[in-house]
Amino acid sequence: MKTTWAVARQMIAEGIRMKIALVFLLLVCMIVLGLPFSVRGDGSLTGAVQSFMSYGLSATSVLLGMLTIFLSRSLSDELVNRQIFLVMTKPVARWQYVLGKWLGITVLNAAFLGFAGLAIFGMVHYIKYTHPPIDDRFDEAELTNEVLVARHTLQVSMPDFNVPAKQEFDRNIEEGFYDNLPEFNAGKELARLETKNEMRWRVVEPLGVRVFNFENVLCDRSPTSTIQIRYKTDVSSYPPDELFRAWWSFGDPMKGAKQYDQRTRHVIDRFHTIRVPADAVAEDNTLRAVFYNQNPYPGEPLYRSVIQFRRADGLELLFNVGSFGWNLVRLLILSMCKLMFLAAVALLMTTVFSFPVACLVSFWVYLIAAARSFISQSLEFADNSNVGMFESVKEFFIASFSLVFEALKWIIPDFTYYDAVEDFVSGRNISLMWVLQGIGELAVLKTLIILGVAMLLFHRREVAEVSV
Repeated sequence: MKTTWAVARQMIAEGIRMKIALVFLLLVCMIVLGLPFSVRGDGSLTGAVQSFMSYGLSATSVLLGMLTIFLSRSLSDELVNRQIFLVMTKPVARWQYVLGKWLGITVLNAAFLGFAGLAIFGMVHYIKYTHPPIDDRFDEAELTNEVLVARHTLQVSMPDFNVPAKQEFDRNIEEGFYDNLPEFNAGKELARLETKNEMRWRVVEPLGVRVFNFENVLCDRSPTSTIQIRYKTDVSSYPPDELFRAWWSFGDPMKGAKQYDQRTRHVIDRFHTIRVPADAVAEDNTLRAVFYNQNPYPGEPLYRSVIQFRRADGLELLFNVGSFGWNLVRLLILSMCKLMFLAAVALLMTTVFSFPVACLVSFWVYLIAAARSFISQSLEFADNSNVGMFESVKEFFIASFSLVFEALKWIIPDFTYYDAVEDFVSGRNISLMWVLQGIGELAVLKTLIILGVAMLLFHRREVAEVSV
């Protein structure tokens, strides 16, 4: 370990001396320290902070990923300039040399990422105290309660739509509804009826009522604490003022919970958050929320519209489980796991190819990891299993690329799965389980596999031979 750390120290010193590292560090500083003076978002205090965090964290992640690949040039330079001969004369095993290089790059990345995290934390509070809010009371409260916090998210508990679907299915069979259908599939029909009943449940007729239940609301039930209901609705016909008027009732007095009624006047097709005292949650950690499609404002126009809670938008309950600072730390750990994997890939390519080729291949791996979900969806959309492989050149290439991509998926992780920037910006908790999963897959399993292959190839390589 002492020998490995000596190689790592030499890598750190060389990385600091490299002009490319200083350039990337300067770019990170310019972005993190300069964005607060140029990004305004939607003009509100919350919008300014969210825009800064989104752009700042995303740009920092991309720049450090590129820097990681360029830092691997150290190994290539020592091979090209024959400096590796001096190292190999010392009691340094080749696996220790590769591991030391990786460790040095990882330490540099940790230092740069830690600096960026501290700068982002500081600039967020700078924006908070210097940006003029649109509304002194509402804007700052929204930032404090919905952004600079770590909130756990619960989806509404869905009823069992299988029972009414099965009843309707049996009734249709008795009435002979399916007798004349040439290709009848009972499973698909049951699934269609379940979806139909769910869509019916998500619609609230004028003057109608819908009850939503949330379970496992493990929050502080003190009346001084708050929970938040976040939702978005669609309407059958837009009123002239584009507002829908309704009222909510939170809490179940039958379970000993405090009941709170709240009138709402919200813009259609936008997300809205309602804050409710936490003692509306019952002792069994459930919350009953009742939505009334009725106008609670006397004297205001009455528009009888059908309101729909769409599946894609969701109806969520959020409550605080942590602080903004620790949420940022967990986000940085996930980013660090990606950089550790990328450093191993860059070193693997450098042990085989010259730096220009290794750099190009590493960038391709980075791009595939960053866009893996998009590529998978695109291939599924383009795939046509009814066409033979040689009936269409397009289908042949799609099928061939799909086979290669499926093989690559075993070793190239999905970076988008561990991209927590959007959750962080919206004040959602980055769970410890998520972080541990990222550490296990990215920093341990796949990084060790890549490093092991790099050590094996470098052990078998003739160092006097320069790759071109």
